[in-house]
Formats: sequence, structure tokens, C-alpha cells
Amino acid sequence: MKKILLAATCMAVLCASALAQDAKSVIAAAQKALGDVKSITYSGSAKDVAFQQCGANSTDMVCRSMHDPMRPINNYLRVIDLTAPASRHTGATNNIGPGGSTALTPGTFFQQVTPQQADVSQPWNTSLEFYLTPWGFLKGAAENNATVSKRKVAGKNYTVLTWSPSVKAPSGKNYVINGYVDGKNMVDQVETWLGENIMGDMHILATYSDWKDFSGAMAPAKIVQTRGGWPFFEVNVTAAKANPSDVATLVPAPAGRGPGGPPGGTPPALTVTSEKLGDGLYRLTTGPGSYDSVIVEFKDHIMMLEAGQSEARGLAYIAETKKLIPNKPIRYVMNTHPHSDHTGGLPPLVAEGATIITQKNNQAFLEKALNTPRTLMNDTLAKNPKKAKVEAILEKKVYTDGTRTVEMYHVFPAPHSNGLIIAYMPKEKVLFQGDFSVNPGEPANDHVKALVPFLEKTKIDFDRYINVHTSAAPQSKADVWKAMGK
Repeated sequence: MKKILLAATCMAVLCASALAQDAKSVIAAAQKALGDVKSITYSGSAKDVAFQQCGANSTDMVCRSMHDPMRPINNYLRVIDLTAPASRHTGATNNIGPGGSTALTPGTFFQQVTPQQADVSQPWNTSLEFYLTPWGFLKGAAENNATVSKRKVAGKNYTVLTWSPSVKAPSGKNYVINGYVDGKNMVDQVETWLGENIMGDMHILATYSDWKDFSGAMAPAKIVQTRGGWPFFEVNVTAAKANPSDVATLVPAPAGRGPGGPPGGTPPALTVTSEKLGDGLYRLTTGPGSYDSVIVEFKDHIMMLEAGQSEARGLAYIAETKKLIPNKPIRYVMNTHPHSDHTGGLPPLVAEGATIITQKNNQAFLEKALNTPRTLMNDTLAKNPKKAKVEAILEKKVYTDGTRTVEMYHVFPAPHSNGLIIAYMPKEKVLFQGDFSVNPGEPANDHVKALVPFLEKTKIDFDRYINVHTSAAPQSKADVWKAMGK
């Protein structure tokens, strides 16, 4: 028996050694196929999107759905420096104008991973863009004890290299990154996961296709990155160069832009105050810069309109709600639209057991995102996991218990989102809305111009106009009409 155990142990050690050796061979073969470069640049056109939103487009300015349309990036150029190691990319953009205007404003796209950020002991969210590239992935695999396995994806056989950075997720779990190497030793895909407030264990996938020799530099002609299954970044590569002599000076940071580094500091504590709008009706705010919420008391439950732009704000508003209206559950939370700064407070409300009310166009996204596992996180919903319940409205829905009434309406067309809803409390004549902000002394922006015809058509008779993005002073229908020149 001892001899058998000893033989089994030796076989296990030999197998592990063989697998490690095999991983090294796979890495070396892939690096050779990619040209054994120390640095590479590639250029062409690209497009991106602000996560959970959609991008300005010179010919398509109306959001059709999540991440659609994306923002074009012209004159795109990226540098991958394996020696530093570092990554930088830049290009020319057109952006939404200030104050909600859909007039285009020229801008510069610039993102980087500095040598400090590329250290695998640093936060994964600041370094992964370097390691998602085929060249960065293979460098990381060579330096971080990669293992190897075989998988079939979409009918194609791959050799898969897997490794983990030394930094841990907030939950204490290891991050994992996989690279899929095809029969020609080309890296077709790289994937990893990152804990994200709304998306949970968010899957990040970069796909590299149509590899070709660009005058001595091997590069993919097409690059597509998705996050949580949604389009996030795309590049059409038209030129590439291996080991450029000026790699250190290519793509300099724009004026006023520092070298960057991991984000630090603790956000200031939130002090919530309330304004009574009527019996059982309160506005919650934290002062200048606040994302405001309104809470509505029904006979046997509470409805919260918007949950704040962060987990901390959501928790703070839950605590204040329970002080103002004790011994009643928060049964509903209304989401005006699914942009990231309007969904950040939803996870603690899901953990509270609240059903999310949103427009039908947002339902699939929120159900998928908030029901993704959260094994990388240690937030409120990860500690108290519950299935997210989403209740969708189409064009109008009325919530009432015979005494209290809240009316919700879908406002469309509106350039900002195809899933915008507003709430109206007819007894107090209070209108609550997300991003139709009116700035005193300024004409109405394009979003308000979309809202006002809707209000006139539906004959919603409001006195108080409440923004999620808090106003410096209370606003009324007269303020809205004045901004419209009425």
C-alpha cells in the first residue's frame, strides 16, 4: 500500500510538472506566433460607450437601448509596451454637449495602464485592460504560473491558459483570467471577471479575430470587448507596427492629465435630511451634489422613487426611510432609467426585498445584471443574496391603495434613454423625474424639450418639479415653462 501511495504521489507531481511545462510551451509558441515583440502599436477606428449608457453619434443621437448607439472614435491609436509594462490609447471623439444638449462637442479619448497599475498586486480593475490584450495576457501567463487545459467553444478546439493576479477580490477570492489559443497558436479570446455594483461577477470578454501580418507586425483586424454580455469597446485595425523606436513617447497624456494611479480615499459620509412634501411623502437629500429620492407611504408598505447613485447612498436612504416611516417594509423601488448613476443604490434595495419598478425596455438588463452571482464582492447584496424582482411598466401604470396614488409614465421619444419613466403624485401635485434637469437662467436642454410636450399632451398638472440631481432651490412648473420660453 505504501508503494502504491508513493507511486501515486510521484505520478501527481510528475503530471503537475508536465502541465506546467506544457503551459510554458503553449505560452512560448503563442508569443512566437505573435512575433515575440517587446512592444506593438496598432491604429484604425474604434467605438466605445459609457457603461450602462449610450454614446454620442454624429448621425444617431437618440438612445435606442443599452449601449446602442456607441460613440465613434476616429484616428484611434494604441500602444502596448511589454517592457514597461504599460498601455495607452487615444483618438478623436464627439461628445454630448454640456447641460444635456445633444449638440456635439469635439473631445479626446485617452486611457492608459501605467507601470504601477500593471503590477498584478494592484487593483484588478486598473490593470486588466493591459492583460486583456493578447500580448499582455501572455506576459502575465509567463510570470504568474499559468496552467493549461483543453476546451471546445462554439465548435472550435482551444488550448486554454489560466492564471490569477496576486491581488484578491474584495471577497477574498482569486480573480481568474483565461486566454484561448487556437491551433495556429493565435490568441482568439481573453476573458476575466470583475466585481461590479450592478453586474455582480461581471464577465469581461475580449475577442480577437482576422489575425494578419501588417507589414511585419501580427495583429487582429477586429477587436471586440463586451462587459456583462453588452457591447463595450470595438476596434477595426487598419495598420500595426512591431517594436517602434518611439514607443515611450507615442500617445502622450493630454495636457492636464497626470500619469494616473489606483483610485484612493474614502468617500465622505452621507448626511441625509428630509423634506416633508405631504402626509407620508418625503424628499430625501444629502445637499449639494445629491441624488435625491422620494419616499411614499402606503397603508401597509413604502415605495421609494430612485435609490441613489451608490450602495452607500441606497443604504443611507433606507435607514432614513425606516426612521421616518417605521414598521413598514419598502415593497417597491422605482428606477427612472438604467444608467449607472441611477442604479447604484439598487443592490441594497434588492437585499431589502423591494421589487424594482422600471420601464419595459430596461427589464431584461436589470433582471440579468442583478441576478448574476456576486462571489467576488462583499457588498450588501453579496452578504444577503436575494433574487431581484423586476416589475415592468409600458406607457402608464397607477399604484394606489385607495388613499395614496402614484402615477408612472414612460416618456418617449427622449434622446437620453428609451426607458425613461417619471412619477407623479396627484394629491400633492409633485412631479419626480430623473434627468430632465432645468437650470435656472438657462434655456431648456434637449431632454427637457422632449419632456414638456409629453406633459402638455397628458395634461399632468404639477406644482413642484423634483430632480433626482438635486436643485439648488425648489423648482416649480413655472421654472420649467420659463426655461421653455413659455
